[in-house]
Amino acid sequence: MGVPRAIQLCLFGIVLCLTGVQTFESNGSQALKCYSFQHIYFGPFDLSGTKFLNISCLHGCSEAVLSLNTGYRAAVTLVQKGCWTGPPTGQMQWNDKALPPDYSVVRGCGTDFCNAHLLTHDSLPNLSPAPNPPTLSGIECYACVGIHPEDCTPEKSRRVQCHQDQSVCFQGNGQMTAGNLSVPVYIRTCQRPSCTIKGTTSPWTNIDLQGSCCEGHLCNKDSVSQSFTSALATAPPRAPHLLLLLLTVPLMVGTLRGPLGLSS
Repeated sequence: MGVPRAIQLCLFGIVLCLTGVQTFESNGSQALKCYSFQHIYFGPFDLSGTKFLNISCLHGCSEAVLSLNTGYRAAVTLVQKGCWTGPPTGQMQWNDKALPPDYSVVRGCGTDFCNAHLLTHDSLPNLSPAPNPPTLSGIECYACVGIHPEDCTPEKSRRVQCHQDQSVCFQGNGQMTAGNLSVPVYIRTCQRPSCTIKGTTSPWTNIDLQGSCCEGHLCNKDSVSQSFTSALATAPPRAPHLLLLLLTVPLMVGTLRGPLGLSS
């Protein structure tokens, strides 16, 4: 006699349950131990003596450092450590021509407590290099960077002599993002006349800025919490109203002449 169908289904269900338990235990045993940490710094950081929290991560550990600098010895730096879900290696991005200067580095790794390499400010390049030769543009601007609008009022900002080709002043705001952590930033500093903003970005991090430039001594004193729609230094010049009127009238006459049956 064959085994009744009900008994077969029961045995099959027991096998599935046991297989599921074994799979769960196997996956659980593969979880990594990683350090967990996140903090914002307004100057050099040193984590070499810090006791980090420990967490369990299924895929790997990660650490990231993002820094936004005025280029005049003032910076906001975000440090984050935790779990990793990306490729085995991280990504580093830096454009030494970017203004305002910024930097981003991400590490992913696959062993217990492996996210302990980025510990000091030495892991960042110098984002406030002095010009060589030490020439100035002759323009003075406010310079500051913070995570609250009140961190960057003109009263709390430094007055700096702009380097070389930085002949306009910049003010703006944006976000620094690493994983699920996003921090607002507000900044004033010197800029090039093109007023081009290029922040670092990767699948795991982003430094996104918007702002505007102005010409003149200490002109970047407006609110940094406003919504900026463009980073252009100046708007396109507008034609005088009288000139626009003189150009528009002949066009309107020519357009109306046909439908009205007029002829010259």
